[in-house]
Amino acid sequence: MDKSIEIKKTVLDGERFKKVIDNSFTTFTPPTTNTTDDIAEFFRLYEDLYYIIDVLGVEDSHDYLVRKSSELLDFEKDTLDIQPLLDEIAQLRQENLSLSQQILTLQTQV
Repeated sequence: MDKSIEIKKTVLDGERFKKVIDNSFTTFTPPTTNTTDDIAEFFRLYEDLYYIIDVLGVEDSHDYLVRKSSELLDFEKDTLDIQPLLDEIAQLRQENLSLSQQILTLQTQV
């Protein structure tokens, strides 16, 4: 039962290994960089998609864009400046309605 098995091992040096074995990646592609991400491209896309974008919505809507942009702008201050003018317009409309009713009443009396 004395059997001997001969094992042979081939060792390649670094240079020979590079010539025999292809160790480059062939199934992966390098990541592509999107160089069109700039402000001009954003506004071009916005113009193209303007009528397709939903008006209201938590995300992906004109409402979202306004809310997000409002974080940078002080719309609250503008509203406080405008509110007295809106109140005056409402008061003038009420006065106009009252005067129109008076004119109608006087015309029916004549």
